Amino acid sequence: MRKKKQPREYVSVTRRYFRPEVMMCLTCQTPLRRYATLSQRTVITLDGPVQLIHRGYRCPNAACSTQSRSYRSAAADALALPGFTFGLDLVILVGHLRLSEHRTLDEVHQILSTRLQPFRLTMSRREVMYLFEAYCSLLRAAHQPSDDPQWKAWVAQVQANGGLLLSLDGIQPEKGNETIYLVRDVLTGRVLCAENVRSSETEIMKQLLAPVVALDLPIVGVISDAQISERLAVAQLWPDVPHQTCQFHYLREATRPMHDARQ
Repeated sequence: MRKKKQPREYVSVTRRYFRPEVMMCLTCQTPLRRYATLSQRTVITLDGPVQLIHRGYRCPNAACSTQSRSYRSAAADALALPGFTFGLDLVILVGHLRLSEHRTLDEVHQILSTRLQPFRLTMSRREVMYLFEAYCSLLRAAHQPSDDPQWKAWVAQVQANGGLLLSLDGIQPEKGNETIYLVRDVLTGRVLCAENVRSSETEIMKQLLAPVVALDLPIVGVISDAQISERLAVAQLWPDVPHQTCQFHYLREATRPMHDARQ
């Protein structure tokens, strides 16, 4: 008789609740209302396991033309790829070790196993292969999106939402290394482009966003961290589009002085 698979046990898990960074309807300015839990799962990151509770919001105004639009959290989507137990930071680290440092698969497996050991977590060699495949898929995301067979259906969904709500997020596997920037549509969760860059200057950010500009779809808003080059690039490309700082980054920086004072 086949035994039921037991859930993975964790030494300690940090519980984090996520809600949309935008809390007012972009169409009618009505305060949004929670309507569902989009996902509830545990994600393994380089900082340990995180229990992710992702809450979805909608406009409660029955007369709103985009009442069916589902507002998601950009920070929640940036934590891990859909269906992945291991976080996006681990995906990026695997890609960096394989392509930039030219480490073998066994070396990458050993490095990740060492990083996860303090949390009493393990990773198989096959899982490392899956993470590297995911990394390569991210880098291909910017190329010829219209070749995707689901492209027309996605464009129709974007038009029903009134446009794209962009999330611009830079992930660095280790300080001082290259940064991979992901640009996704928060409302549909689709990755629009991904690029591995050595510099975060304004012109580089504009080049990164060029494939999004080429889509020629309306932009209803942008969410990013407070990096000046990102803010300047968005202001130059879409001067009339609202640009908001991600609440997670904002609150993290706001609480940093209190954290440092307690050390």
